[in-house]
Amino acid sequence: MLDRQAIITRSVLRCLIFGVLYVANSAGFSAIAQSSEVVPALVVYGESKLVEDEEALTDERLSVLLDSLCTLDPAPHSLIRDLRLFQRMRSMGSDQMVLLIDSLFELDTVPYALVNEINLYVDQLPTQAEVDQSRLLAWTHGPDGPAAELYGTWDVSGPNCYGTLPFTGDSTVQLKLIDASLSCGYHVPVPPIVTSRFGYREGRNHNGIDLDLEVWDSVRSTFPGIVRFAAAFGGFGRLVVVRHYNGLETFYAHLHRFKVEVGQEVEAGDVIGLGGSSGHSSGSHLHFEARYKGIPIDPARLIDLTTGNLLCDTLVIKRQRSGYAAYPKGTRFHTVVKGEHLVAIAANYGVPVPAVCYLNGLPERARLRVGQRLMILPTASVEQFVHVVD
Repeated sequence: MLDRQAIITRSVLRCLIFGVLYVANSAGFSAIAQSSEVVPALVVYGESKLVEDEEALTDERLSVLLDSLCTLDPAPHSLIRDLRLFQRMRSMGSDQMVLLIDSLFELDTVPYALVNEINLYVDQLPTQAEVDQSRLLAWTHGPDGPAAELYGTWDVSGPNCYGTLPFTGDSTVQLKLIDASLSCGYHVPVPPIVTSRFGYREGRNHNGIDLDLEVWDSVRSTFPGIVRFAAAFGGFGRLVVVRHYNGLETFYAHLHRFKVEVGQEVEAGDVIGLGGSSGHSSGSHLHFEARYKGIPIDPARLIDLTTGNLLCDTLVIKRQRSGYAAYPKGTRFHTVVKGEHLVAIAANYGVPVPAVCYLNGLPERARLRVGQRLMILPTASVEQFVHVVD
């Protein structure tokens, strides 16, 4: 794993050795004073990059871009040269990358656009701290309950018992959802007949999804874990909360009957209750939530609600100002440019239009806006995760 901190710090130090750090302003480049301290930051030398994308280039898009540039007449040889160097750099180890950055600063004309592209790429790699945090979010079960290192004491007083906590050190984490070696599987809670999605609804946020069912239908645990709460609670009605060993919690609300009790260990697919319409409910259905440290995330980012299949074996979660952004590991990001439409974007990535629409919550006839960012999940990433819906 590349050490992002070491590479960026080395890049900053190299710049200080040369005596000047350049930043962009409206008139071009200006020098700023040297600092006695090195701070972790994305180093940018002016506004130019090899490619004007917000995200670092994927390997696939980089190859396509190089192929297209080589067909131009005349071909932009200097750009092609820099892109090929950037392409080779992506397979380097951290020591080799530091040497490459050093060599670029020793040139008579420093290729700042190439340095910026390298720094953007390095900045988007997982840091060692993030890798370590990801390891913590594998399946763990200590004496204080599942994922005790994340939550502290095992609190069974209510479903929302965390309050507003800072949760520092987890700006980006990876949750391992399934692990065949540990028999940690997955099962859809009920057949996926969606009647309401996650998001803003009727003047307030709907923190989960509603799945249609009949009274007495079996409701099953999505992943292995331990029941943390099982009681009637306000608008939830009869509610079961299961803490899973990776730190995720799932909520199963409006139940008619409980089939588990607090502290009981469950496996994926175990019946935890029977469907009903208790609490604030206008008809029988299951209100299903997925939460990380008490904050709701969209279940559609880990479960394909059209099939009930799991979208990925690892879920990436990024801390944001108002909550968490979650998406399957392997998701690529596309920034819409003028003239693009869904059909062309889907074809460019080799995925069906419905797959793009599903992950981004868009109708198939949606009008895109310039600068809009779309999530693209390769079809191959989805097809390997299957299960049987009872």
